Amino acid sequence: MKKLSFLLLAITIAASSFAQSNTMELVTVKKIKTDEIVTSLKIYNNVEVILTSDSINIIQVAGQKTDVENTQVSVSNGVLTIRNTSEGCSAEKVVILVPAGQVHSISIHGASTVSSAGTLSNEMLDIAINGEGKANIKSSGNIRTNTVADILIDSICK
Repeated sequence: MKKLSFLLLAITIAASSFAQSNTMELVTVKKIKTDEIVTSLKIYNNVEVILTSDSINIIQVAGQKTDVENTQVSVSNGVLTIRNTSEGCSAEKVVILVPAGQVHSISIHGASTVSSAGTLSNEMLDIAINGEGKANIKSSGNIRTNTVADILIDSICK
């Protein structure tokens, strides 16, 4: 029940931030249920991913309708791939909530950001950042980071 309340709070916060930027457009939330356990993330092109400790395999995409429609989410062999397909970078990032209890690898490409909603309990988490991506993740386990082309890491927390 506590996890569900926290998830609803995160969606409400995401929705209110989108509503403040453009009151004329409504926030769209798309839910994607997967039977696969997500063990790895690949994130591309200006999206915001929030990792949760939820055990339910439902990925939620929230944002303005056109931005949600331009976000591809697919799972194959445990790899969750998230890609913004719009031309250039959207004015607003789409917020994607991902249950990350089994995730051990994250690749961030472009100007995407990844953060955690609370402290994750992953034993080991490998994070690779390629581009202007940022990560702010708390975990009770170890976090190992790797950057391509000496990109600065905004903040990584343990």
